[in-house]
Parts: sequence; structure tokens; C-alpha cells
Amino acid sequence: MGDTTELATAIYKDCGEGQDKQQLQLQQQVRQSSSLTNIEVSDGVGGDATAVRADEVTCSRQSVLTFHDVSYTVRVREKGCSSTLKAIIKNVSGVMHPGMNAIMGPTGSGKTTLMDILAQRVNIGRLDGEVLINSKRLPRNFNYMSGYVVQDDIVMGTLTVRENLYFSASLRLPRTMSKSEKEARVDMVLADLGLTEVQNSKIGNEFIRGVSGGERKRTNIGMELIIQPNILFLDEPTTGLDAHTAVNVMQLLRDLGAKGKTIVFAIHQPRYSIFKLFDSLTLLSNGQTVYHGEAAAALNYLEENGFHCEEHDNPADFVLDTVQSIAEGDEDGVAQGISLANSYRDSHYFQKVKTELDSAFELLQQSGGRTDDKTPSSTYANNFFFQMWVCMKRAATNVIRSPMLSIFRIVMMVVFGFIIGLIYFQLSNNSKGIQNRVGGFFFIIINLVFGNMGTIELFMSERSLYRHEASSGYYHIFAYFLARVLVDVALVNILPFVLFSTVVYWMMGFVNDAGKFFYFMLIVVFTALAGNGATYAVGTGVKVFAVGSLMTALIYTIMMIFGGLFLNLQSIPNWLRWLQWLSIFRYSLEAMSVNELKGSLFCDDQYRVNGTCSFNIANLGSCQPAVINGTAYLIEQDFDIDNAMWYDPMALVLFFIGFCFIAALELRFLRKNR
Repeated sequence: MGDTTELATAIYKDCGEGQDKQQLQLQQQVRQSSSLTNIEVSDGVGGDATAVRADEVTCSRQSVLTFHDVSYTVRVREKGCSSTLKAIIKNVSGVMHPGMNAIMGPTGSGKTTLMDILAQRVNIGRLDGEVLINSKRLPRNFNYMSGYVVQDDIVMGTLTVRENLYFSASLRLPRTMSKSEKEARVDMVLADLGLTEVQNSKIGNEFIRGVSGGERKRTNIGMELIIQPNILFLDEPTTGLDAHTAVNVMQLLRDLGAKGKTIVFAIHQPRYSIFKLFDSLTLLSNGQTVYHGEAAAALNYLEENGFHCEEHDNPADFVLDTVQSIAEGDEDGVAQGISLANSYRDSHYFQKVKTELDSAFELLQQSGGRTDDKTPSSTYANNFFFQMWVCMKRAATNVIRSPMLSIFRIVMMVVFGFIIGLIYFQLSNNSKGIQNRVGGFFFIIINLVFGNMGTIELFMSERSLYRHEASSGYYHIFAYFLARVLVDVALVNILPFVLFSTVVYWMMGFVNDAGKFFYFMLIVVFTALAGNGATYAVGTGVKVFAVGSLMTALIYTIMMIFGGLFLNLQSIPNWLRWLQWLSIFRYSLEAMSVNELKGSLFCDDQYRVNGTCSFNIANLGSCQPAVINGTAYLIEQDFDIDNAMWYDPMALVLFFIGFCFIAALELRFLRKNR
């Protein structure tokens, strides 16, 4: 026990200077056990830790966040084409110490925007002022190293509590940590958040009954605590929770703050049992600070300015009502004639804060304006291919545990295959055979392409999840995109179209040749994937499913017009003829037609001998119209019979790749500030 304690104490001394004795006691709790476990030593904002063989103890430098005359303006559109600048945050300054730091204000006061600025999660508009951590500028990847819990719970509903936490651990902890070390980190977070008993329960979604709202919220918090951040941001952490659960969640955050973490959260209207947990309070009104200091002193400050809290009145309600009345300029506010923002600037509360801000800024200048050199400089904890592998495993698990869509897609394609097969059952080789086959091909293509409309929601449904995880540094954008597409193609799209092509080909009575059958199957799959690519491109660029459906239908319709069935391609005006090369229908129809019709003869019964046309292809020029040469038909339709067999599949693959590239770019430039 003595050697272990000495090692823990020595490690703590190396973790940084200036920590008080209370924090030392909190961080040097050593288990009285003969077995050795891990000591995790982290420095700076993030949770990059070095494992040491000793009793379990966590030692980290406290983080103090200061912001100096921060202003934030955005350009908003007005009527017509004009726009104007709107100030959201106006010269706001303050200090966030370890503990519970609440940001309150009426709706539209800018509290969430201020928190996003402190978390370095705004990427539009103009931002002025300085945000410092421990008197140094924030590193570029500060948003990857700090924790951020959004207002709406964003976790994968088909995964268990433990699986969600381990997903965060896999991507956000370095690969130098072994699997057992990551599992131990997950166990620690589960225990800290009181989630051990429900760790194997699914989160739940619209199809799966899952954990309670409080457990879901704690899981969201746990996803961020995996990296052991010294600063944790939360947007409306009590949203959607009942009163008892909300108190439990806030008490949990209070315990984290007592351990030296800086907890910063925006909250609207808490009950008193929650309000009294606050260490500091920032009150905003119309983007200006009307109070910043100890939460317990807020009522005294308002009392000094003529606003008295009645007995038995909830202080949180009173504070918000007061700020709201001043902001709206109602009769009470006008009668008082007080601008709390100006009053705060002249108060001793602000002078106390200003002294600390000036000291922090002076230290910044002495250091030459450097960033926090204790924060790891790497952007991602793991490489691209590992990120893609982890995302693929999660996506595959999600598909397997939500089989309804996949099963319905398989059933739908098989049913459509039987319907088409019955309509065009065992096509004959008479003079009408070519027309029936080409019509069947086109009907098949329409079904393959328009049947992908539901795929629009693939990325649309995960937009919030992706935005949060990408902005928190879970993975590279393209790693997520490739993983999602590969799983969707392999587990959702391939099997239905293989079954569809098998049913259709033999029921319609196409050429009885294995090579031609497998080529037909290949074209069916490639056509469906090309159509899927278009839905990916549209679905990542729009927010509303109805809008995406209309846009996709318009794209498909234009492609269908230039597909080569409704309009002979040679009759298209020269200035429009180039559109045929942008039609999935054109390449798919050409490939299917050449595969089936090239070298075939179609004639009526009077021209048949032993079931086959009795004419030689070389002498067909003098035959009656009832005998049709499939090759001649293809040439008449301007199909490339020499190169179509390899050219068209390649074109369909390029369509799929091109649409996926567009979708990936849309994801790349999607706003990820939350």
C-alpha cells in the first residue's frame, strides 16, 4: 500500500502546478488492495492518458475558461435580396471555473450561441474577441478534445448503452490503448453515471422499446466523458426529463464539477433544487451580459438594482422574469428605468471578474499568444481505415437489428419480379417479340430506379447524429460516408436485386444461357446502384423527405425521357442529344437489349422450321417484315452493339461513383457546428 501511494503522489506532482489541496484529495483516492490497476494521467483539455501499473487514480490539470469582449454577428436575409448584419452576442466577458457554470436567459437571448462560441463550434458569421483556456488561446482541435452534449439525445437507438459508449471509446481514444483498457474506461463511465444495471439494454427507437429518458440523457453524457474532458458543455441538459430525473442528472453534473471538471451549460428555467446547485451564473438579455458571477449572489445584485424577489418565489423564475421584462421594455421595466447591462458593467461584480480577465490576458501576452501546448495536436485519435471499420460495424449492427426495412425491400422486389414476370410471361420469338422484350426491359429499369426513393432517408435520418459526431472528432467525413454506403450496398441492396433478376429473367423467358443470365443480373444490380447514388446525392442535400422525393422524381423523369424507348435517340435535336449520355435508363436499356437481342431472329410461325426461323441472316434483306433481325433492330436504335457489353456497365458504375462523390461533398460542407 505504501509504495502504491507514493507512486500516485509522485504522478500527481508531475501533473501541473497550482491545484488546491481539496482537488489533491479528490484525485489521490487510492484503493487499499494488493492488486495493481491503472493510473491514468491526463493533462490539458483532452483525455489522452498514459496507463501506469498502480492503484486507480486520475490526475488532471484543472481548466479555467475565460472569454474577453466576445461579439458574434451573422448576416440575415430580409425581404427581397437584401440582407443585414445582426448582432447575436455583444461584448460579453466572463470566467468559467471548475464547477457548475450556468448560462441563463430568455428565449433568443443568445445563451446557446455563447456556449457554442466557448466550445469552438460556430463556423459561420463574424466572431470577435478572445476565448482562452488557462490564459492561453484555444487549440484548433479544442472542440475535439472537450465534451459537448446537445439538447436532443443523439445516440444510435439499436445499440445498447455499453455499445454506444464503446463506439465513442473506439474512435476517440488512441489505438495505443488496448481493447481491455478501453473496456475499463467504459466500465468506469458506466459506474460513474449509474448505468451499470442497464448497460446491456438497447437505447430504443420508434420500433424498439429502450431505456428511460434519464438513462438516455446519461448515456449522451457518458459518450463525452469517455475521453475524460476537463471541460464539458451541455445544451439544455434537462430537456424532456421529468422533475425528479432532471434533478438526478444535474446532481450528477454537480459531482463531476466537484471532481475538478468545468461544467458549462445553457439552461432555460430550472426548479429551485437545480438552481441552488449552480456555482456561477451568467445572465443574458438580447446578447448582453446583465449578470455574471456567483449564482448565490444573483438575487443580491438584482435587489441592489430595485428588483425584489418575493417570498416563496422560485429564484430561477424571478431572475428570468426580471430579465425578460427589461428585454421587452414592459411597464415595470420602463418605470424602473434601469439597464441591467450597463448597471452590471459599473458594479463591483464585474470589477472582480475584470481583474481576473486582465490577469489572464496579461499571462497570454507574456507567453507570446501561444495556444495550450498541453493539448494533443492531432485531429483524430485513429487513422482513416480504422474509423471506417468501426463505423461499418455499427452500421451493420443497426441494419441487422432493424430488419424490417431490409425484409420489406426483399419482399417488395420479389413481388414486383413476379408481377412483371406474369405480365411478360414466357415471351415468344414472333414478330412482336422485340417490342415486348424492350418494353419489359424498360419496365424493369423503371422499377429498379424509382424503387430507390426510400433510400433518400439514408443520410437524412442520421443528419443530427453525423453532425454531432463529426464535429466532436469521432471520424473523418469520408470514413463515415464510405462505411455507410458499403453497408447499405452489401446488406440492403444486393440481395433484393439478385432475387429480382432471377425471378424476372426465367419467368419472362429470355435466352437460356448462363452467361447472358449473369450479365443481366449484373446490369440489374448496377442500374439499381446508379439509382441509389442519385438518392444519396439528393438526400444529403435536403432536410425534408417530400422535397427530396420531388427532386429525385424530376431527375429520374428527365433520364427516362432520354432513355431511348419513348423517343428515338437519332430524332433528338443536336442541341439536346447530349442529354442521353446523362441517362441511367439509356445505358441500362442498351446493355439489356444487346445482351438479349444481338444475333437473334424473330419471326411468326409460318416462317419457322422445327421451332426456329428458317431464314439465313445474310438473306433477310428480301424477307417479309414478319421476320426481324435483332441485330438490325439494335443498329436502327443507334445502340453500340460492339462496345455496349463493357461500356454500359462501366458507365453505370461511374454514375454511382459520381453521385456518391457529390453526396460526400455535400456532407463535407454540411454545417457541423452542433
